[in-house]
Amino acid sequence: MTGLVPAPTHWVRGQIRNPPILYLYRVIPSERDSATRIAWLHAIAWIVGAFALRTLLSALVPLLPDETYYWEWTRRLQAGYFDHPPGIAFLIAFGVQLLGDTHAGVRAGPASSAFVTHVAAVALAWLLGGRKLYGAQSAARAAMLMTLLPIATLGLILATPDAALFATSTLALLAVERALASPLRSPASRNWWLLAGLALGTAFASKYTAVLLPLGLVLACAAHPALRARFREPGPWLGSAIALLIFTPVLRWNAATDWISFRFQLGHGFGASPRGNPLSRELEMIGAQAGLASPILFVLLAAVVYVALRDGWRVRDSATPTDVSARRFALAATATVPLLFFAVSAWRRSVEANWPALIYPSALTLLATSTAPWARGRAWRSGLAVAGVLLALVAVQAWQPLFPLAPRKDPIARAYGWDTLAAAVDAARHDDFFANTANRWVAADRYQDASELAFHLPDQPIVFSLNLGGRPNQYDLWPTAYENVRFGDGLVATFDADANGDSLATRVGTWFEQVKPGPLVALRRNGGLVTTRRVWLYRNARNVPPTSKFVPSLSTAR
Repeated sequence: MTGLVPAPTHWVRGQIRNPPILYLYRVIPSERDSATRIAWLHAIAWIVGAFALRTLLSALVPLLPDETYYWEWTRRLQAGYFDHPPGIAFLIAFGVQLLGDTHAGVRAGPASSAFVTHVAAVALAWLLGGRKLYGAQSAARAAMLMTLLPIATLGLILATPDAALFATSTLALLAVERALASPLRSPASRNWWLLAGLALGTAFASKYTAVLLPLGLVLACAAHPALRARFREPGPWLGSAIALLIFTPVLRWNAATDWISFRFQLGHGFGASPRGNPLSRELEMIGAQAGLASPILFVLLAAVVYVALRDGWRVRDSATPTDVSARRFALAATATVPLLFFAVSAWRRSVEANWPALIYPSALTLLATSTAPWARGRAWRSGLAVAGVLLALVAVQAWQPLFPLAPRKDPIARAYGWDTLAAAVDAARHDDFFANTANRWVAADRYQDASELAFHLPDQPIVFSLNLGGRPNQYDLWPTAYENVRFGDGLVATFDADANGDSLATRVGTWFEQVKPGPLVALRRNGGLVTTRRVWLYRNARNVPPTSKFVPSLSTAR
């Protein structure tokens, strides 16, 4: 945003920083108004451009297995699921109500959520930046970051819990910032805390890691004298009650299922991992974040969080509860706590790249509103340029393979080939081998395969996940093949086309009178082999086990 008027004067400890004489307005009032309008036009253009880019990439990339897995949840809406709270299921359900059980329908809800995230981030930067001209400039900077940060644009085209988490957590931060900017015990403060509680409760129902946001806020308020006064007003407590009330159905569902979702996530995040060592896992986590944010911008984001903590702490004794330094300190704390939490997790096991994503809404806002020269000069411009190049390269890679990656190592390739497998399975269902069978069920060994088949088969039937070789998942909590396949029924199932897959297929064959190996199906992306599955046909069930006794326990799940 070079050429716009610099930041306004700030007062720190009774002294003027950036004296007005150095920032004499070099434009007449009408020109200042024009600069504000231009900044807002830039912000709007970035928001619209990001929405168009996400829409284009969403149309180009088929649904990944996790997305079809979450789509399966929409066919059995409930207050909780094995892997996550129900937020993503309801978000996808919103889209499929509008556009049907289609590719566009599955991603419509998350696309709307990404748009809300972008607008909320821009509004938060505008308010924290002081509105008027500098607020408009901050809004435009936030709009640029939300467009060019790979995690913000590429990560939000997918129908995953992060789409709901980003939107609800950014809205919560917006409400919290406004509550902290309002006088103590004022009606405005109370109302903003109530809205924050509403957004936080929805965030809790989106992804369990959302709890780290209020944890960071509580720690900031406990440590900072100006913020500590907030504990003496009713707003935070009323907001907390609302958040817990919204989250109560998720708690009740977990209690009814022996806390299976909580136990899975704790084991998933803190169970011992044989891969690497603690130091290598820590470096891997930091490297992944540098990739998600782009290297230069990641350094800038980390720096502004550190500066906000440092500066807020230095003036803690003289700051008032509504000071901008206190608000920036609180936002910095909500970015720091998730990073520290997953640093501890990485000491035990590898951390997925998207797990610490909660650090970005606050950090992005702090960078967008920073007045530090190093956060607005050459490093800023270089960071945007590098992020833009990375975004363009990944976008092209998503459309057509640009780099010579082996398909098995290309994460985007996991979305390809499922329509081919579904066509082979559908043909097998109509094979004469099944003459006179009562029912012809479909199953796969893993939940990823089962959900992709359920989505891509023409009639989108019930597809079971046998889970003989994979980890426990939501399919174990629904009616299973063991409960539904009856005497005389037939089954079409898919397994890996290798010795282990053949062994599992043979085991299933003992449940039926006749077995027929079906075709080998190659799942390809642009001619490159991603993986191979074999279709198996089973006729006349006779002794299907009464329960899924072969499913591994939570303690041994991969």
